[in-house]
Amino acid sequence: MKPFDREMTAENKPFGKLAVILRMLEALIFPKKCLKCGIYMEENGAGPHTLESCFCGHCMKEGVYPIVPPFCISCGIRFHNSFNDSHVCGSCLKTPLKLGQVRAAAEYKGIIRDGIQLLKYHSKPGIAKIFERMMFQTFLQYYENLPIDLIMPLPLHRSRMRKRGFNQAYYLSRNFKKLYHQSFQRRPVWDMDISSLVRIKKTLPQTGFDIEERKRNLKNAFKVVQNDRIRGKHILLVDDVFTTGATCNEAAKELLKHGAGRVDALVLART
Repeated sequence: MKPFDREMTAENKPFGKLAVILRMLEALIFPKKCLKCGIYMEENGAGPHTLESCFCGHCMKEGVYPIVPPFCISCGIRFHNSFNDSHVCGSCLKTPLKLGQVRAAAEYKGIIRDGIQLLKYHSKPGIAKIFERMMFQTFLQYYENLPIDLIMPLPLHRSRMRKRGFNQAYYLSRNFKKLYHQSFQRRPVWDMDISSLVRIKKTLPQTGFDIEERKRNLKNAFKVVQNDRIRGKHILLVDDVFTTGATCNEAAKELLKHGAGRVDALVLART
C-alpha cells in the first residue's frame, strides 16, 4: 500500500452525495480561507480530509514529500541520491537508538512544515485532522502487522500544555481507534495510552541545539507512572517531528527501564 492511498472520504460512505451537496452549500455560505496565506478559496472538489481543503493551490506548490524507500530502517531518515536498498544509516551504526524503528509520513519541508508550524504556534488545530489521517496511513503501512500493544502520544510538560492549550502528538493520534474501525469494521488489538508516561522536566526549546545539547536538555525529562501498564508491552510513541531523535529516544529509555518490551516511533515529519 502506498502512503496516503486509503483515503476515507464522505463519497465512500452512505449518503455520500448528500454530504457533497452540503459541503458545496457550506462553501457558498462560509467560504474557506487558506490557512497559510489567508486568501479565500473556491470550491475545488477536494475532500474534507485533504491538504487541498486547507491550503490554496499557490501554497500547495510548496509540495509534499512522502518518506519512501530507500531510508534508514532504524531512524527512518530518507536517503537521497541513493540507489541502494533501505539499510541502517551511519549515524545509527555509530550511536544506536533505544527505539526499535522510526517511521515518518513525510519529510519536514514544504507544506507539511508550514502546516506543523501553523498547528503548534498559530492555533490552527483543525489541520490536525488531515495530518492524523496521513499518520494513520503510515501506521497501517509499517505497523499494522506488528504486535503493537499501546500507542502513546508523547506527553508535554504541564507548563507547555497550559501555554499551548493542546498536545499536538495527541491530536495526531486521538482518533486512531475510530479510523481503524472505519477501515476494518473491527476493534484494534492495541489500545491508546495517555497516562502511563508523563513529562516531569520543563525543558528548553530544542531549536538551535546540537545533538549533545538536546540530549542534556532532555535528560530525565520523562517518568513512567504506571509500571504495570507498560511492563512487557510493545509501545508505539507518536510525535509530530523527529529531528535528532533525542526526545523520542529519552522517552523510550525511560519506558524500557521500567519494563517495556520494545518501543518504536511514528512521526508526522522527519527532518
